Amino acid sequence: MPGLQIKIPEELYNSLKALGYQNEDIEREFLEDVVLQLYSKHVISMGKAASIIGLSIQAFRELLLNKHLPVEYMTKDAYEDDLKTIESLCKD
Repeated sequence: MPGLQIKIPEELYNSLKALGYQNEDIEREFLEDVVLQLYSKHVISMGKAASIIGLSIQAFRELLLNKHLPVEYMTKDAYEDDLKTIESLCKD
C-alpha cells in the first residue's frame, strides 16, 4: 500500500518523546486526527474512516463520542430522501 511520510517539527517530536510517546503512538495519533478531520469535513464516510484506523464502526462511533464529535452527519441527499419519505407517509 502506498504511503506518505510527513515531517513534523523537531521541537514537537522531542516534546512528544519527552512525554513518553513512542514513534508508533505518534503515527497512530496523527493518522487518527487526520481521519477524524476528513470524516468531519464529509470527505470520507464513517465506514471508510473506521477501516483506515482499523476499528469497527461501533468502535469508531465510540471514538467520536469520546472526542465529543458528532456521530452522524446528515447529507443534503439524505435530508431530501427523508423529506420525500415523510411527504409520502403524510399523503396516506
